[in-house]
Amino acid sequence: MRAMRKGRMPLPFIRLALALVLMTPAGALAQHTAGDKALAQRVQTLEDREEIRRAIIAYGEYLDARDYAGYAGLFASDGTWSGGLGSATGPAAIQALLEEKLGKPEPGFINKRNFHLVTTEVIDVKGDNAIARSRYIFYTADAENRPVTTLAGRYVDHFVRENGAWKIKTRTSHGVIPWRDGDNPERPAPPPQLQGVVKP
Repeated sequence: MRAMRKGRMPLPFIRLALALVLMTPAGALAQHTAGDKALAQRVQTLEDREEIRRAIIAYGEYLDARDYAGYAGLFASDGTWSGGLGSATGPAAIQALLEEKLGKPEPGFINKRNFHLVTTEVIDVKGDNAIARSRYIFYTADAENRPVTTLAGRYVDHFVRENGAWKIKTRTSHGVIPWRDGDNPERPAPPPQLQGVVKP
């Protein structure tokens, strides 16, 4: 083998160095792209959960304010509402049913008699569908105008992404105290304190 000239690298070493130089940027770029995609997916999931969480809270707020248009707007175009007043499908039909059965609130209405407290939301997002579980406490005013816990229960919601927004497909309300199975079509009558209050 001929001696390597002074100051010059053998050709095989040069080829190996060039190969490493050419391969490294492509590999790094592919790894970087995969990392960006995974991060974007995680961020999207967090944003989806936050939007759904806000919808769950808005459900109680609209109901307490007797804002039936806002309330019905939380449902998907084929979303179903069912309760002691009947059942309806789609926002327009849900709003019409509630206004027919409960009446429209007077201008400037402020609810001073009851309110919902919703908490412990657990939300599982899978593509354009999500299942959300939450707990609620319903307070009413007693004869001395003090808050009294009237109901405690849990919600199970099926959400769908519709036109880029999360909407309620179905909601099932289960009573915990007092116990009530929301999947049982023969639901017991609500307590007297709930007269005129929507509890799906």
